[in-house]
Amino acid sequence: MDKTKINKGRMYHSSNLVLDKFSSTFTDHVELNQAHSELKSGISLIDEQQQVQVVDNKGLTQVKVALRTDVTQRILMFSKALKALATIQKNADLLTKSNYKLSDLNRLSDPILFDVGTMLVKLANPLRSQLEKFFLTDEDYKQTDAILAEFKAAIPQKRLATTVSKSSTKKISDVFKSIDKLLKEVIDVYVAPFEYKNPDFYREYTNARIIVGYTGRGKSKTETKVPVE
Repeated sequence: MDKTKINKGRMYHSSNLVLDKFSSTFTDHVELNQAHSELKSGISLIDEQQQVQVVDNKGLTQVKVALRTDVTQRILMFSKALKALATIQKNADLLTKSNYKLSDLNRLSDPILFDVGTMLVKLANPLRSQLEKFFLTDEDYKQTDAILAEFKAAIPQKRLATTVSKSSTKKISDVFKSIDKLLKEVIDVYVAPFEYKNPDFYREYTNARIIVGYTGRGKSKTETKVPVE
């Protein structure tokens, strides 16, 4: 969340704490009790969605980077063996299809890199016996297939995590709008008459409704008073 929402969120919690503290004051006020319950539900939703946002997706990227490095090395291993065989056989078509350098691979997107790896393994499979002299073993084929499958599965994970986070951001924004409306148009209105019946409750509530402009570096620099009419 951005600083504006963080500051508002603190105000929501402060307002809720005051309402909790003075709940015995308005036990017979059905509408205020209901509005207070709605405020609690909204705060819970924000906290819940915030947990989705704070999940560290960097780990997904790091895993994919490591897999991409492994896939690149495997492609080069197959490329060099196939090029060597193509040169011996004077097979221009095979040489063209298997001719990859590290700089070429580094420029490819993840899906294209996967396709190149898959294509080279398919080229090599019927030539296994001939490629043994270039140090490609059955274990190399097995491990490369496994790494390619793992890499393919990892490609969309970061995108999915980002999509979930964006969806969470939208949900949080909607809840913030809902709570702002609830406080301004409902709870503030219901609390206003308590200025005369219970001035302590009214004063603490109106103070809680002040949005403190925390900068994230210690004490606040600004305060925004939300008038309770």
